[in-house]
Amino acid sequence: MRMRKRMLNKGRWTAMVLLLMLPTLCMALKPKWVGNTPKELNSSYKFMEITSYGTDIHSARIDALHMLAQDKDLRNAVTISVDAEKITKVTQKGGDFDMQEDITDEVEIRVKVRGEKYKVQAAKVDEYVERSRGEVRMHTLFMVALQDNPTFDRTYVNSSYGVTPALMSVIPGLGQLHKGSKVKAATLFALEAVAVAGIIVSDNERASYRTKMKEQPAFAKQYKNKSDNWETARNVCIGAAAGIWLYNIVDALAAKGARRVVVKKARTSFAMRPYLTTEETGISMALHF
Repeated sequence: MRMRKRMLNKGRWTAMVLLLMLPTLCMALKPKWVGNTPKELNSSYKFMEITSYGTDIHSARIDALHMLAQDKDLRNAVTISVDAEKITKVTQKGGDFDMQEDITDEVEIRVKVRGEKYKVQAAKVDEYVERSRGEVRMHTLFMVALQDNPTFDRTYVNSSYGVTPALMSVIPGLGQLHKGSKVKAATLFALEAVAVAGIIVSDNERASYRTKMKEQPAFAKQYKNKSDNWETARNVCIGAAAGIWLYNIVDALAAKGARRVVVKKARTSFAMRPYLTTEETGISMALHF
């Protein structure tokens, strides 16, 4: 009886530990593009991740623009210009796969190095902020033009992965790993492994005492009690394993994953703008497809 009570108490403590761990497991995830920029679909631009710092978000954004302007590969490569101050992001729902399409204002940075002027054109795709001891660390993903009249691809930022993670979670934690939650994936896999190990050990001990009951009838009563205790322990482990596995499936299906950037080819567009200089007037046209 004592052993049975101990096993039941361990089961309760395990459940309480899981409940206490949930807030930690549900912390905001670092986007998948951090340290792993997406693949461009054309050569007129490139993705660039900038890591900047500041005392607040605004100063970190300004620092990101300064760092972007220091990229030597971009100097002399771009002459397109738009409003330099706009770096806001407008989000709307897209029609493809319930994605979130980010329509970003383009940014021009005017730089002068040793008397030589150059311009950098970029569009912000997403940003991720980390705070530590009063300092803001910001990761910003830009699409940066490499030529005049660049064709920026369409970008979608979302944290939904459909039913794929739930199907992968037949093995506990695999779906969470696919969604970028490494800590949660490792925790769920470890807990399930411990529960399964408990089932195996408990059932082996139960079977061992059942065998001893037959081999040593004089101690059958004591062996039966021990066998019953190990059977209770096995049942507790079975319940824990089933609960962890079901939670793993539901979490893989419902929990938001790490933000990811999906890139699709730019839509065909035609732009026509008038221009006026001291030498000539006319209309500039650009066809993007």
